[in-house]
Amino acid sequence: MIVIAVVVALLCLLLPSAWLLRLRRSARGPLGTDVAGSRPDLLGVAYLLGGAPQVVDTVVLRMYEDRRITLRKGRVTVVHPASHHAMERALLKRCSTDWSNSLRNLRREMRKDPALEEIERSLVEQGFLMTPATRRGWPRAALVQRAGLAVAAVVTAVLLFRPDSYPLPFVLLAPAVLGAAVVAGRCKPPKWAIPRTDHGENVARHLRYRGPWSVRTPELHPEGLAGVVAVLGPGALADDELRARFGQPVSAPPRTRSTTVRRRPAASSSTRSYASSSAVSGASGASGTTASSSGSSSGSSSAIVVGASCDTGGSGDTSGSGDTGSSASCSSGYSGCSSGSSCSSCGSSSCS
Repeated sequence: MIVIAVVVALLCLLLPSAWLLRLRRSARGPLGTDVAGSRPDLLGVAYLLGGAPQVVDTVVLRMYEDRRITLRKGRVTVVHPASHHAMERALLKRCSTDWSNSLRNLRREMRKDPALEEIERSLVEQGFLMTPATRRGWPRAALVQRAGLAVAAVVTAVLLFRPDSYPLPFVLLAPAVLGAAVVAGRCKPPKWAIPRTDHGENVARHLRYRGPWSVRTPELHPEGLAGVVAVLGPGALADDELRARFGQPVSAPPRTRSTTVRRRPAASSSTRSYASSSAVSGASGASGTTASSSGSSSGSSSAIVVGASCDTGGSGDTSGSGDTGSSASCSSGYSGCSSGSSCSSCGSSSCS
């Protein structure tokens, strides 16, 4: 009984692990091939890095760059109906009624075109993509191997509590369980949207980040504008208007530091009139002070005058008849001094 349990546990470990290792090996691809030298064509690069949507965008922009089509107000219009690939023929076929179609409809319909299968088949043959059998079998093998690992771990734990089963749990089952756990961790199927092999993943990384295909400037790219989109997608387009047509966000203008100039609030009309009146009063007061200083040897008299007539009276004080030590001030409630008298003759009282 113990021997049968050990054999069952080993079979649950070894067979699924071998299946998983074989599928993992087929998913590696031709690793001995030079990464820089093994590159698919333009549409193959677009499919390898972005799948069917990126292939469609590359086809549209290649024909737009060759001026075979135009892009205006979200519509594709055929100018020169010439094609060099099955995907280009698919675009022309969908514009055959009036040689135009909506860009949104073209992008949606061409993603299901049968011509994409030929591109995928070519990438599988070159070792850039996994075979359909590997794609379907790898997740199943991983699931079966984890189930077998769980069964073997339970059998090993039960036999460890039975002294009559020694040394089989320690010699056979425990190392096998540890080895199967390592295989399960190292051969975990990836969750990529595009089923690339290890070789295809290395080529995709090289195209994105190294070499002439990684540049973002269409003038410097080997395939121009279509090559930039094939590697980096329509989001790498420098033209904001063209990028917006493909549903990509438009780059915001650079933010500049704005200098805030604080201005004083504008004065009201009453405030401005009061300020001008005060300025006149200050000027008149300064004139009266000069006149008073020239007519007396001691003391100082200052006249605060409101109105032009008081300024005339203040000027009459310049004859030298000012009183020493007296302070003459005119009341702001009156428009001026009385005729025949000067501000200096008012004494300490206000002018009447």
